[in-house]
Amino acid sequence: MLGQVAGVRVGRVVTQPWGGTGVPSAAIKQEVAGRVPLGPLGLPGDEHGDTVNHGGPEKAVLVFPRHRYDDWRSIGLDLPEGGFFENLTLDIPGTDETVVVLGETWRIGAAVVQVSQPRNPCFKLARRWGIDDLVVRVQDTGWAGWYLRVLEPGEIGVGDTVGLLERPEGAPTVGEVARVLNRDKRDLEGARRLVDAPGMPERWVAKLRRRLGGTVDDESARTQGPTDA
Repeated sequence: MLGQVAGVRVGRVVTQPWGGTGVPSAAIKQEVAGRVPLGPLGLPGDEHGDTVNHGGPEKAVLVFPRHRYDDWRSIGLDLPEGGFFENLTLDIPGTDETVVVLGETWRIGAAVVQVSQPRNPCFKLARRWGIDDLVVRVQDTGWAGWYLRVLEPGEIGVGDTVGLLERPEGAPTVGEVARVLNRDKRDLEGARRLVDAPGMPERWVAKLRRRLGGTVDDESARTQGPTDA
């Protein structure tokens, strides 16, 4: 057993006045009471303001380890649970981005889920909390959470057990993937390893291949948001 579910949250799309620009977002999520069905597209009632970069089967659920809030507090950032926009806050001591690997499967309540990719933080996190460099800080620490795909739908709720079913040998950790993609872009050896790693999303493999060919993608739209804000 890895631990248990500490919180379940969903959000509705609302136009937020973040940074002086109206930003449609469902990032501010509300706790859900009782048991809820978890399906291939996530939790009922959970919406996405940006359906190009969020949602879908590969990003059905965003999870965040509860102990990461303590880690953030230790370096001066005190946010409430749910503050990282996660659907599931998990009380899983000893399990985090440095341990969890792509393709790892868990049972949560009656559902079976699989780790699909690390969370790529975007500008909305910084604007929500009014901290301009928050995206950079999240990328530098690697304390970002990760996404799950749903292999077997089922009901989940607060207090449910999170159990490890399989951890593929040789697969990269979500922290290593995030490090190479977002922080250490000059680590070409790391990029080469990830291109051939099991479980890597195709679009990220394509990004790394471009990098190995000498082209580094401009990610300012993700990290900084609209330029008129």
